[in-house]
Amino acid sequence: MELVFLLICGGLAVISSLLVIFARSTLHSALWMVFSFFMVAVIYVLLHAQFLAMLQIIVYAGAIMMFIIFAIMMLNLRQEQDSKVNTRVSKVIGVAALIVLFLELMLVSLGHSLSAIQGPITDTLVATHGRVAVISNFLFADYLLPFEVVSILLTAGVIGAVVLAKRVK
Repeated sequence: MELVFLLICGGLAVISSLLVIFARSTLHSALWMVFSFFMVAVIYVLLHAQFLAMLQIIVYAGAIMMFIIFAIMMLNLRQEQDSKVNTRVSKVIGVAALIVLFLELMLVSLGHSLSAIQGPITDTLVATHGRVAVISNFLFADYLLPFEVVSILLTAGVIGAVVLAKRVK
C-alpha cells in the first residue's frame, strides 16, 4: 500500500514540476512549485524520513518560496510603477538595517548557549534527546553564525535580482 502512495505522490510531483515549466503565469508557476515541494515532503514521510519532510516544508515550501513570491511581486511583471523611491530615505533605512544586522551578528558570535549539548554525536545522545533535538542543537548552537550569514546572503541575492531586473523608463 505504501508503494502505491509513493508512486502516486511521485507522479504528482513530476506532473506539478512540469506544470511549473509550462504555466503561463509566473505566480501560477510558483504555486505549482509549492505543490511539488509538498509532494516531495510526502514522499519523505512515506520513506520514514520525517525530519527531511519537515525541513522540506520549512525551508523550501516556506522560506525559499516566500523569496520567490517576494521577487515576483516586487518585479510587478504585469504593470510598471510610476512612483519614484526616495533614495535618501532608502539609504538611511539601509544603513540602519546594516547596523542592526551587524549588532545581531556580534551578539551571536560572542554569546554561546550554556544549555548546548556538548561532545560528539553518539547513539546514547540521540536516544536521550532525539535526532531532531541533537541536529537542531548543533545547527543553532555551534553553527548559528554560518546559518545567519547564509540567510543574509539569500536575502541580499533576492533584493539584488529585483534591483537588476527592475525596468528603467
